[in-house]
Amino acid sequence: MTQRISFFCVLLASLAACPLPSCAAAETGKSSPASGTTQTQHAKQNPEFDIAKGKKLFAGKNYPEAQKVFEGILINDSNPKSKSAHTARLWLAKALFMQQKPKDASDQLDLLLKIALDPATIYEAHFDLAACRLKLGQTLPAALDYLNVGISAAPVGMERVRETALGNARLLACTSLDANEITALERVAKSPDHQAFFFNERMQKYLRSNNTGTFKSSLPLAASLIDSPSISPLYRQLLESLKNQEKAVDNGTMKEQRIGVLLPLEFPVYSRSSVLPAGNRVFYGLYNRQLMHQITKPEQLLNMMTVSTSGNEKNDASLAATKLIEAHKPAIILGPIFSAETVDASQAVKHAKIPLLTPTATDRLITENNPWCFQLNPTHEERGRIAARELLKTSKPSVAAAIAEKTPYLEEMAKGYLDEMKLAGTKTIIFASLSGTDADSSVFRQATGLHWGKNLGSLYLPMDNREVIDKTIGLLISSKTGYDRILGSGIWGEQDVFNRFRARLPKGITFFSDYYLWADAATTAELSKNQKLLWNSPVSSHFWYGYDTLDYLLNLLSVKPLKGNKALVKALQQSPRFRAHYTDYAFDGGNVNRSMNVLRYENNIIRQVR
Repeated sequence: MTQRISFFCVLLASLAACPLPSCAAAETGKSSPASGTTQTQHAKQNPEFDIAKGKKLFAGKNYPEAQKVFEGILINDSNPKSKSAHTARLWLAKALFMQQKPKDASDQLDLLLKIALDPATIYEAHFDLAACRLKLGQTLPAALDYLNVGISAAPVGMERVRETALGNARLLACTSLDANEITALERVAKSPDHQAFFFNERMQKYLRSNNTGTFKSSLPLAASLIDSPSISPLYRQLLESLKNQEKAVDNGTMKEQRIGVLLPLEFPVYSRSSVLPAGNRVFYGLYNRQLMHQITKPEQLLNMMTVSTSGNEKNDASLAATKLIEAHKPAIILGPIFSAETVDASQAVKHAKIPLLTPTATDRLITENNPWCFQLNPTHEERGRIAARELLKTSKPSVAAAIAEKTPYLEEMAKGYLDEMKLAGTKTIIFASLSGTDADSSVFRQATGLHWGKNLGSLYLPMDNREVIDKTIGLLISSKTGYDRILGSGIWGEQDVFNRFRARLPKGITFFSDYYLWADAATTAELSKNQKLLWNSPVSSHFWYGYDTLDYLLNLLSVKPLKGNKALVKALQQSPRFRAHYTDYAFDGGNVNRSMNVLRYENNIIRQVR
């Protein structure tokens, strides 16, 4: 689909090509993969009830059962004009897609687009068809489909589909298309802002491939776009930076930074219950910072080479890392963001001796015995140690008590806290692991021993479940076990948690968070505005993880030239504390960030301690 969607034309075509009921029934049976499925009697049931049931199964990720429900609706409703049948076919395609059957899903959508009448259904079907084509390896057609949806007027209630589609088209241009393919997107794009985005990305790809001749010959288009009265200031700045890049090329002063990116980029079918994938949002943050770098330092060419870790094969992240290293030879790799993927990738970079910097992954196996990997998000044990070090700044208690929720990660936090307190000389160590059940009472009594019903001094509570918090506070109160100070990790950073328990925590709580937006209002507003212009997406926690990671790295690289991978590893280890938008980064000679935001809830007020 290389032209904008015309719903009027689709409507006329669908009316003209509408098959007779008998034909539609035959075609339904042919194209719907219902063979082997028990055909239950749906005729007497309400199709809307079955559709709701199928959607609920889909939301619960029970895709095979959802498929059966939608197939049953189609078997019992042969009316080609039936809206419920059209909805069922749309969702049947989604269920097939989620079971890694993009060809079957695509066939269902092609059939639907021949008979559908509802503009919203047609619009959503085109979005899902783009996802299928991408899964089938048809990257440029998929990008064009996404762009057509993104620049077409959205039916009522479908604005999010339009915004996501436009973002997907741009994401594919940045990560999966070459310069010539991006030209096809430019031809479809209508507004100066859309054209400027794709044009700028095409020009950067020319520079990254050292095709300076085509870069220079294409520059006149930048001038015509700059003169457009409707172009946004951000895009005008980007286009003007191209002139400065040309000067750097002519003067021989252009320097390249090769940065690999490993992220789980995802392009699922649309669902109102789904959120924008985390990897996509991290990329948005990285890209936003990359464009700011292009504007402020056009003589430094940032070459971000991206490989997606999304897949279904075992060790997929390790294979993706190896592919990235062998194909692009980056100086450093940013990502992945999930712990399991990062553990896999860590072995590949260790073998290749290339540093890896993960924004969010927290598993200790990533950096354990691996000097090439760095974690900006502290490990779970390190989070506990950070809490202990904060306490030790003002006191040295004789008793160290930690009550953790009974999960491996939260118990690791408690372990880190208690280990740090032991190193500081604390003699009495108390540890309990609670699950929010009736058994907690005896567990708590046994763990506190002689200190049951007495003052524990300072108490560390790493918890993620509100009911476990409720049970823990209840046990403290009922046993008359006191404390001077409570420290918390996990869910304590959420305002509603403190609101729920503040009446029972008269002494407040100090908690530790890896994200707390401190940036001034003007800076945040400007970045939010740019994010909307670039991706039609609001800033989010994942956006900041991406933005802050690249911000930290670019700041480090700007201090002095670094020659070789070992020099970069040493620079990361010894880098001074860096204040990002969300948190501090400080490796202090190691490879795990030793800093978190320290905040205090007290007297209904939250304040940042450091």
